[in-house]
Amino acid sequence: MFLKVLQLLPVAIFFISYKMTANLILATTLIVASCLITTLLEFFITRKISRMQVILVAALLIFGLPTILLKDPIIIKWKVTVVNMALTLTIFVTQFILKKNPFAYILEKELPLPAAAFGTLGLMWMIFFFFSGLLNVVIAFYLTDLFGVTQECAEELWVDYKTFGNAIINGVFAIISMSVLFFKYPEIAVQLGEKKK
Repeated sequence: MFLKVLQLLPVAIFFISYKMTANLILATTLIVASCLITTLLEFFITRKISRMQVILVAALLIFGLPTILLKDPIIIKWKVTVVNMALTLTIFVTQFILKKNPFAYILEKELPLPAAAFGTLGLMWMIFFFFSGLLNVVIAFYLTDLFGVTQECAEELWVDYKTFGNAIINGVFAIISMSVLFFKYPEIAVQLGEKKK
């Protein structure tokens, strides 16, 4: 539980600092610093860092440091889109070119699904990540043109989306994708029930 709170702390710091100052450069500086500190704390507590945490820190440094050094908030706004498009490309290459399903590789032990179900899951998430990346572009860069809001209001809406909206959309889509799998492959529910016994 403590580690989960520790991992969410940088996001909370980012959101609160932006809401208090309306300064995206300062908020980015604080999330980069707090993310590095919490990752080090996680390592000292557990003597390991998860792969996902390494990827998150790397993405944050790649987009956060140039944002801070160049004082250009546009750079950090691209992070969500680039990460989503990288996930889209990764699923496409592994599933459709290399013929290896990334979800099977990650979830096979915990979630015993048929190969076709993993294929469906991969396709759904690939499409989702692509549209999620496009949605970030619209929210980050086109709200003023589409809805006539001020630049300051558009930036605030993007911070809200980055902090809460993106996570909520991911969670809702996870529920939808599992529901589709249970509907399309009813034997999954039976397998999971047997595994719990």
